[in-house]
Order: sequence, then C-alpha cells, then structure tokens
Amino acid sequence: MKTILKFTVLAAVLPLLSACDIFPENDEPVLPEPAFSAYAGHLTLATPDTKASTTSAPVGSVVSVELTESGLYFLGKMADAKGSVQYSTGKYSVSGNEYKLAGYGSLFFDNSRAGSVPVALAPDGGSVEEVQATFLKPTASNKVYRAWNIDKTRLTVKGWTTVGADFDGCNFQEIAAFLRANSHKAPTDVPDRSITSLSLTGTEKMIFAYSDGFADMTEFSLAGNVITYTWPERPRGFTFESDAAVIEYADGKCLLTISGRIQNSSTSGSVTFVLSPLE
Repeated sequence: MKTILKFTVLAAVLPLLSACDIFPENDEPVLPEPAFSAYAGHLTLATPDTKASTTSAPVGSVVSVELTESGLYFLGKMADAKGSVQYSTGKYSVSGNEYKLAGYGSLFFDNSRAGSVPVALAPDGGSVEEVQATFLKPTASNKVYRAWNIDKTRLTVKGWTTVGADFDGCNFQEIAAFLRANSHKAPTDVPDRSITSLSLTGTEKMIFAYSDGFADMTEFSLAGNVITYTWPERPRGFTFESDAAVIEYADGKCLLTISGRIQNSSTSGSVTFVLSPLE
C-alpha cells in the first residue's frame, strides 16, 4: 500500500491486524444488504495504446475502477512511468449501462456478466474513449462487504511508556500530536488529513478513503471472520508482525484492530477502528 505512511504516523500500525479483546463478543449487527450490491465489481482496463498491463499504460490513463457495494467508486490512474497507481474516489449512480461517477464523468458497459467487456469512458469535459476491460464480479456475500465510517479510533502505543487515547474519527495531525506530546516518535509534517471511510469489497479489495478525495487500496482474502491481506509496497520504516485480521462486532459496530512496531525501536502500538455502515 503506497501509502498511508507517507502522510501519517498511522502507518506505524496500519499494516498489521489482530483481534481486540476490550469489547464484548458475539454482538453481530443485522445489516441490510448494501444498495449497490447488484452493480458492484472491479474493472481492469487495457488502454487503447498498449492493450497491455497497467504497468505499461500511459501516465494519466485510467487503469482500474472499483465499484463498491455501498455506492462508492475508486478510480485508479497511472501516476508515473514506474507503474504507480493513484486512486480518487466519490459516489456513483447507475442507470441502465451507465455508471455516473461524481467528479469524473460516466462509464458505459454491460454489468450483467463477468469477463471481457467493452467500456466507454466519458470524462466530464473530455472526449469518449472506448477500451477493453475485464470485469470481476463478487462471487460471495458477507455483511463486512460494504463501506464503513470511521466513528472512533482507539490508539495504544507501547515503548518507554504506554499511552492510549480515543479519538473521534481518524485525523492524522491529531494523532501525531498526541504521540509527540507523550514522547513517542511521530512526523512533524503530517498534513491535516483524515481517513473518512474503509471499504471491504466483495472483490476482496481493502480501501482507505481520505478527506482529500484520494485513497489507498490493497487486496485481501476472507475466511470466516479472518482477513488475510497483502501489501504491494511495504511502508518504509516499519515491520510486519502479522498479515491476518480478525473481524469482531459489538454494539452494532464492526471492530478492526491493527498493530505494528517501528523498526530499530522499542515502540509498538495498536489502533482499533470502531466502524459503522456508511449507508
């Protein structure tokens, strides 16, 4: 994932997931099916110039679109010649074969089947491009497959001292300031940026959306209530203790706890996200 670390001290603890034992168990909420489940899926595009993989696509071209069960889209564009992808996000609506992506424009394609599909890209103020794409549809359902609001962030950091605090939402500056005030390492140039939502999709994408309209995405697999995930790029300066997550529910909320440690340091920590459905 490329990267939460670059913008926030939370990257110290985002890569690693474990169960939380401070909430009551077996309180699973009854959640309605997300409104856009029938339209959800992942488009991988081949550009008109290359007809090839995303790493050889021209800079600025659209290489993927994730259409989530909760009506959020995540549009990936080639950011540089090295193959880096930058994601932007917003809401979408559907009318027939037209997906209207707020802030981008429209996509036109047949969403009734998976596999190879022609797609027309119609960005606002731009010309229409016709491309070939592969459409991956969710093959299973689970109540966790939806977008979640970050209601609260519970932070615990261990080192020379152990400190903890609860924060409304998840603002990077606020958390970094708390760490520095308690003699723990934290960048001083953290922007005023927040995580606004976490999406876990039926195509097994884990996506953090930010207050500036951008996002980070990685892949995961789900077995029971255990998430196993991979990160395309390891956050610099931090090590992994686990590549697994346990999902828990309490008081109608979804709980996700993440833990990690700073390299060459005695500082480790955990973050528990308290999540509620976006819908």
